[in-house]
Amino acid sequence: MQSFRSESPAGVVRLVIDIGNTTTTLAVFTGDSEPSVESMPSALFGETDAMAGLFASLAHRHGAPESVAVCSVVPALATTCSFLIGSLFSVAAVTIAASLRLPFRLDYATPHTFGADRIALCAWGCHLFEKKPVIAVDIGTAITFDVLDASGAYRGGLIMPGIDMMAGALHSRTAQLPQVRIDRPGSLLGRSTEECIRSGIFWGAVRQIAGLIDAIGAELVSETGQPAPEVLLTGGNSRLIAPELGEVSVIDELAVLRGADLLLRMNMR
Repeated sequence: MQSFRSESPAGVVRLVIDIGNTTTTLAVFTGDSEPSVESMPSALFGETDAMAGLFASLAHRHGAPESVAVCSVVPALATTCSFLIGSLFSVAAVTIAASLRLPFRLDYATPHTFGADRIALCAWGCHLFEKKPVIAVDIGTAITFDVLDASGAYRGGLIMPGIDMMAGALHSRTAQLPQVRIDRPGSLLGRSTEECIRSGIFWGAVRQIAGLIDAIGAELVSETGQPAPEVLLTGGNSRLIAPELGEVSVIDELAVLRGADLLLRMNMR
């Protein structure tokens, strides 16, 4: 395979690849500026030619990356991606994992199963809210909660199905319930089957997330005596849910990418 090299037009170029179950997002970071971001379905990203073509296109527009981070919850795609990165750019990709140098202390029974996206999000939360407790919530394919105290110690987390997964499960596991696109209902109660599904999933998720944030915050304050935690929200459905949650410190759909970039800079070889 042909190796690609070019001069970066604006300094050192860092490429972060976030491979999710549904969507893969690529972010090009140059200096401290906001990243250039592109997304595609992970199913398409898994095609080697499509992946190589996208990398080549990014390199022509932004310059070849001098460092790369792969943050993946799909192991097979991560392996293929890292191989292509090495072939195209002669760069060894940094794989986001619990074994890296981290800005927080991870106390987890099975650190090898702690998702790369959660590691990156915790890293960014710790950086963003230095010396403050934080609840990091990712509202994506799954909904995850991860909690750090003010000293940067990991306190634990929660994982539950995301709203699209809930909708898909209702459709696939029943004989008559339709597949419904979830958005904000016009009222609490539905007056058709589709409206009932939409209301049940949307408002159920809102009440679960809001209630868990409150419960986690109260427990953290009680156990540590620290101030109420900051709340960092990310994920593809974060903008949909956030307006119903009350006070949220930061909503940033790029938080996982920023955290992966932070870890890349901390662990560059």
